[in-house]
Amino acid sequence: MFMAHPSLDDDRRRVDAEVDQITGRLSAMRRHLHENPELSSREFATTSYVARQLAGAKVNHRLARGKRGVVTAITPSRRSRGPVVALRADLDALPIVEENKAAYRSRQPGVMHACGHDAHTAMLLGATLALHRAGPLEVGWRSIFQPEEEAGHGARSLVRQGALEGVQSILAFHVDPTLPVGQVCITAGPQTAFCQDFTITLRGQGGHGARPHLTIDPIATAAQLITTIYQAVPRQNDPRDPLVVTIGSIQSGQTNNVIPDVATLKGTIRSFAEATSTAARETVERVCAGTARAFRAEVRPEFDRLLPGVINDAKLAALCVAAAREMLGEKNVVTERRPSLGAEDFADYLATIPGCMMLLGTKGPGKKVTPLHTPTFDIDEKALAIGTRLLAHALLKLGQEPPAC
Repeated sequence: MFMAHPSLDDDRRRVDAEVDQITGRLSAMRRHLHENPELSSREFATTSYVARQLAGAKVNHRLARGKRGVVTAITPSRRSRGPVVALRADLDALPIVEENKAAYRSRQPGVMHACGHDAHTAMLLGATLALHRAGPLEVGWRSIFQPEEEAGHGARSLVRQGALEGVQSILAFHVDPTLPVGQVCITAGPQTAFCQDFTITLRGQGGHGARPHLTIDPIATAAQLITTIYQAVPRQNDPRDPLVVTIGSIQSGQTNNVIPDVATLKGTIRSFAEATSTAARETVERVCAGTARAFRAEVRPEFDRLLPGVINDAKLAALCVAAAREMLGEKNVVTERRPSLGAEDFADYLATIPGCMMLLGTKGPGKKVTPLHTPTFDIDEKALAIGTRLLAHALLKLGQEPPAC
C-alpha cells in the first residue's frame, strides 16, 4: 500500500488553506481575461495583467521576450537537491466571434477565448499565489504563462529563453467540455497528434467573369485542388493509421463578376506518427504540382514545421492519477481514453523534460457540450477551484514515488 508522506500531508494542508483564500478571486480573474482576449503574438495586455497579479503578491518573475509571456523565478524545495517542477498555462485566444450572451463575454470584436486559455491562466495564477504564500515546500516549482499556443510557437520560444533551466518536469491542464465538472482525465502515453499547418497560394490571371477562357481562374483551381486533396490523401494512407487533412480557410476575390488573380488556402495535417504526416505532406505537394499543370496556374504550398504530439510520461501520469484520486475519488478519475487529433505545443516542452497534461472537466450539470473552438464555448466556473487545487496537489505529489500498481 502507498502511504502518504507526513511532510507531504503538511504541505498539502498549508497549500489547501491558501487555495481556500484565493478561490473567491478565480472567477473574477477568468472573467477579466475572457472579456479581454488577445490573439497569438499580441498578448501584451494579458501578459501585463498576469504580471500585475504576481507583483501584487510579491512573486518574483520576468517577462518573456517582446513582453509576451511571464516566467516566475524558481522557488526551490526546502530539501537540498529537491525536484523542481514547472506549471504551465497559455494566454492566447482565437479569431472567433463570440455568440454567448454572458455578462463577461468578449469585448474584442472577432476575438474569443474559445479554447479555455482564460481558465488555464486563472487556475495557474491561483495555484501560483497559493504555493507562494504556503512557503517552502517539499517540491520546488516555477510557473510559466506562455503566449502563442494557438500558433504553435510559444512553448519552443520560451524553452529557448531558458524557461526550463533548472526544471526536471512539467505539468499543465487543458479544459475538457465533454467531461463533467468534478472529473479529470489523466492518461499515460500519446495524448495529442502531430500537427503540420500549411498555406497554399494559387496565382492565375484575372479577368471578367463572363470570359473565363481568357483567364487562369485561381478559384476554379482551388476548388479542384481541395477536392483532390480530400480524395488523394486518404486513398494513399493506411486506414489503420489515423490521419486527417482539413482546409479551414479560403480567401479570394472581391466581387461577383471578376475572376481574381490569387487565391489562398490554409489547412492542417494531423496524425499520430511522424512518418504518416510526412507522407501526407508529400501527397499534398504532388497534388499541388499536378493541379498547377492541369490549370496552367502557379500553385505554391508552404508548410510550417511539424509540431510533435504530446506524450505524457508514464511515471508522472501515475503520480497525477494518485493525487487526483485522493482529491476527487477514484470514480472521478478517467485513466483510459483514445488520444485526440488535436494539437498542443506543450509537446515542445516534452522534447526537453518529461511532463503530463491533465484534462479537466468543465461541463456543468444539465448543460449540453459546447465544443472547443466554437462561438458558444464556455465553462462551468466551479471547475476553476477544482483545477487550481488539483494542480497544486499534483505538484506536491511529484516529490513522492508513484503508488504501487
